[in-house]
Amino acid sequence: MEATCRRVLLIGLDAADPNLICEAIDRGDLPALRGLRDEGAWGPVSFPPGFGSGAVWPSFSTGVLPARHGRYFYRQVRPGRYEAARFEADQFEAKSFWEEICTAGRRVAVFDVPKMGLSERIDGVEVVDWLVHGPVYHELRTNPASFAAELAARFGTDPLPKCDLPGGRDARQQAELLDVLRGRIATKAEASRHFMSQEKWDLFVTVFAEPHCVGHQSWHVRDPAHPQHDPEAHALIGDPVLEVYRAIDRAIGELIEDLDDDVCVIVVSCTGMGPNYTGNLLLDEVLRRLEGLRKPVALGAWLRLKRRVKTLLPVSVRRRGRQLSRRVDERAAHADRERRRFFVVPHNDMTGAVRMNLVGRELRGRVRPDEVDALFESLREDLLELRNLDTGGRVVADVVRTADHCGGEHLSRLPDFFVIWKRDAPIERVGSPKIGEVAYRHRGNRTGDHRAESIFFARGRGVRAGRIDRVSVLDFASTVATLVGVELTGTDGEPIRELWPDAERAGVRLQRVMRSPAGASRA
Repeated sequence: MEATCRRVLLIGLDAADPNLICEAIDRGDLPALRGLRDEGAWGPVSFPPGFGSGAVWPSFSTGVLPARHGRYFYRQVRPGRYEAARFEADQFEAKSFWEEICTAGRRVAVFDVPKMGLSERIDGVEVVDWLVHGPVYHELRTNPASFAAELAARFGTDPLPKCDLPGGRDARQQAELLDVLRGRIATKAEASRHFMSQEKWDLFVTVFAEPHCVGHQSWHVRDPAHPQHDPEAHALIGDPVLEVYRAIDRAIGELIEDLDDDVCVIVVSCTGMGPNYTGNLLLDEVLRRLEGLRKPVALGAWLRLKRRVKTLLPVSVRRRGRQLSRRVDERAAHADRERRRFFVVPHNDMTGAVRMNLVGRELRGRVRPDEVDALFESLREDLLELRNLDTGGRVVADVVRTADHCGGEHLSRLPDFFVIWKRDAPIERVGSPKIGEVAYRHRGNRTGDHRAESIFFARGRGVRAGRIDRVSVLDFASTVATLVGVELTGTDGEPIRELWPDAERAGVRLQRVMRSPAGASRA
């Protein structure tokens, strides 16, 4: 196997939108990605429906489904509990593929893969929480620990430790944000080039977080149809999302310009981005009405007080009280959730996440296991009847059971089903004959949010050029391992054959290891 190994440069794009990428490639705005597309393999990347980036990136990193690594969001309601708690890095039930590759004796360098903490064993360097969106530890940490000082001394620390700005940004602040993001991209590219030159790594991984930040904070600037569109900011800076993509494309071009012939380049964007049209803020009240319950007096009073505080107190004061507010939120939610048959659990705005109050799993379960199927079908039918009262169209595209697409020993940690919104318009008033009208208008600072779409590009000696339509996020762990001459076992994906079509003749087994019902994720 040794004689047939490739080296791999893996570049991650955190939440860069595939549709915008392809449009920009076709216009000639992204020449480096266009070269990868025209000369190599590329295509959409699938994942089980409903899950957001909090699950997609860990599955990319481990090669297993969320029901096996145990994470779907940064805050989760655990079995037997009703309060959401932060998911910590040491709670993962699976190792990253780069740690497995190190165990096999390969040298790796890994910079800022989203959601993942430090590995137990790394032969090389690993960087967490340097230039990221959504930190794991909220401080720079590295393997080896001494590398943090070298990295910070040579290339500096994060100039934007938190992208969100409560209340949003005006035109001047949007311009400042774009400048900071461009600077971060240049720094990540410079650091990556520097450390790539130090030795011939078997695997070098670097991830650009800036599409995630600019997508959340500036989508309304690029999108004239967005209800929060800022024409002043657009006149000042144009399309900031596209500008960030252009800067990353230049960085990619620099990183791949002088690579040796034996290096396979893979670029992956996990989840896309679009306008933040979501029904999540309405969903729990919808579910409560479907169950025939009223919102508890204490919970309603607390939520009204929070809204009032937001209008009266300055951002700096509200920021200091955010942790206390969240603790009160969870205590109030606990009292509400334990009396219900089903309730919303935290998730990003892409989809609504719902958990059943299941007998034998929850502390005060109210749904027997033999009732689950009928209850789900009834809820699905009721949710699909919801209408967007401002457009007249359907508001729910689908309702999917997690277990139908995601098998694994830690399934009980995940939501029981996801509500997939029809996100072609803002969702502020919904209704049906059964629930009446539910309304909530929210104008937050995150004007963009995730889409389910992902995309990849790959180029290198032996890579078969052309579009591939059957790639899963789960496949990259096995693919990268195979390319560097390591065979992973126990993953839920398979090596992408088109990236090394002569592998079997060279003696490398391309064997898919799947667990039912995980195969449904590739349908």
